[in-house]
Amino acid sequence: MDTDTIELTDLARGLLRSSLEDIANVALPTAVIATRIDEHFDRYLTKAANIEQSGRSAASDRKAFGLARAFAREVLRISRTEANVSAKAA
Repeated sequence: MDTDTIELTDLARGLLRSSLEDIANVALPTAVIATRIDEHFDRYLTKAANIEQSGRSAASDRKAFGLARAFAREVLRISRTEANVSAKAA
């Protein structure tokens, strides 16, 4: 993923922030965090639907949500891989 070209809307930044907070909680198993990332994504899609019901477009938000979720999943994968390597080295 090319992180230099990621552009996020304000809502997508909130989605990413929530996801990263979950990833930072090392006490949670990886599967639980992955589920929570999907739950954040679904919650933000509901917000986008509410925006669209009010007559405004949320297409850019929907695209940014997908990017934020993909980025969060990649951070989760890398962080857990690094944690496993560190644990094995110790």
